[in-house]
Amino acid sequence: MMAQLSKYQIGLFITAVALASLVGINQYHFGMWNQYISLPWLYEIINPALYQNDLLVDQHVNSPTFFLYGLAVLTPWFLGNIPLLFFTIYSLCLVFTIYSFYRLGSGLFKDKRSGVLAVVLLAFAFPVIGDVSLWDSVLMERTIALPFLLISIYSSYGKKYWLTIFLQAIAFNIHPLSAAYIIAATWFGVLIAEGFKKEYFLYGTALLVLVSPALYLRFSSPEEAASSADLAATWLEVMRLRNGHHTFPSDFPPIIFVKSLLIALAYFGLVLKGGFKVVQKNYLLAFGALILFMLLLGTVFTEVYPVKLIIQLQFYRAYLFLVILTIVLWAGLTMTRPKPLYFLLALPILAQYFYGEWSKTATVLIFAPGAWFLLRFYGLKLQSTVLLSTSFLALGFLAFVLRGGLDITQGEQDKDWYAVQDWFEANTDMNSLAIVPPAEAGFRVRSKRASYGDWFDGTKAFFSEHYAAYWLDHMKSLGCMDPETLQEDYRKLGREDFLSIWEKEQGKFSEAYVVCYADEALANLEPVFKNRRFAVYQLL
Repeated sequence: MMAQLSKYQIGLFITAVALASLVGINQYHFGMWNQYISLPWLYEIINPALYQNDLLVDQHVNSPTFFLYGLAVLTPWFLGNIPLLFFTIYSLCLVFTIYSFYRLGSGLFKDKRSGVLAVVLLAFAFPVIGDVSLWDSVLMERTIALPFLLISIYSSYGKKYWLTIFLQAIAFNIHPLSAAYIIAATWFGVLIAEGFKKEYFLYGTALLVLVSPALYLRFSSPEEAASSADLAATWLEVMRLRNGHHTFPSDFPPIIFVKSLLIALAYFGLVLKGGFKVVQKNYLLAFGALILFMLLLGTVFTEVYPVKLIIQLQFYRAYLFLVILTIVLWAGLTMTRPKPLYFLLALPILAQYFYGEWSKTATVLIFAPGAWFLLRFYGLKLQSTVLLSTSFLALGFLAFVLRGGLDITQGEQDKDWYAVQDWFEANTDMNSLAIVPPAEAGFRVRSKRASYGDWFDGTKAFFSEHYAAYWLDHMKSLGCMDPETLQEDYRKLGREDFLSIWEKEQGKFSEAYVVCYADEALANLEPVFKNRRFAVYQLL
């Protein structure tokens, strides 16, 4: 009876944390960031007549994943309500992610309190090196893959290798990049901890078979035209100009290196002084060492000797897994084997929560010691989990109110920008082109029309030299080459500049429009739509 009660306690606690996160703490978003691109990709899969001759939308063939195809299959079950579909899947993934935090903590230390404390600490997402979040508040490929990969770390640590292979194969078919980091780190850990064994060939073969669907998508995609020295140089220029914050360490803010170094010191300090068995210690040391080796590769072969494949692999993003594992280890060791050193190592861990969202920082500084004290001295009793669950729900409700509620149908962009997109969907031909201000992202999401000029689009240049050249040509045509002055540079353009662009593009599209800021006028043209911030002109 007590074991069943404990399972129910944990289930209710995980659900409460997920709900609090969903509505307030790390509030859910729709139609933002990566979805500026993935939503048009999905719309085009559902209706191929959309976005014709828009090369950005064609780039989904360079992303080998079943994520979008799965969503397209599920869409009819939601009567075409894509916002509801995304919200439902994200909610399920969030519960699974919170559970994976708990499973990793409780499994590594055979202690449920450790899992609960890990959840408390990891419930507050923060940015890590590589310009990604510890975990995401928007549905994307890595959102779904993350919990499978985290549980695979525990299963490989516990020598459940077939389960490890199964989980990592699922993740690889959804988000190959994230899975590649963990496949490399976990199996290197196994090899160092256990030594070489003949059955590894069997595991490797099985894993290769199970990830073959994603590999098939990748290698069956249409081949690009041959590269050239000029094209390769252009691609590298675009990587530095648009995507340096993901890949090139010289573009990272200095403080993120300090915080990342503190995590590395905490991780290896906890592993070396944590009293782990030799096999376990060797696994954890090898896991951490390989993540750091990836960062070394991601530095040398981007900054010193740029190598295209290394740049594409974005190795710095692997570090988020080391951050998560460090927090889990700290939670487990302070709960089960408290020593002065572990409490000293709380400082580099808590430092991660100092990034500008001071309400979250203050909350963690209250919740972390409070949860530790409660779990350490009162145990995992019904009263403890009820108190923690209630505290999270109250915090989530407060954040929900302060954020002004939750809208699952749209993001947080300016309402006038959404009005422009809605006008386009209702009043323009499906094969029309919109020239848009580069500083205003995500035009395609609601307009369902091709666009020219979105600075954010350059993020998809990673896997196509020809697309990189295409995007850079657009930016040069608009005279918008400095991310710090995009709006000012766009305002300098006049009617003749836009007509010149349309002259080059008109063979692909039936009609063209230009979106300007409302306080700017185009000579000899009257706006066909105007609101407080934007004006739309048709180019004839």
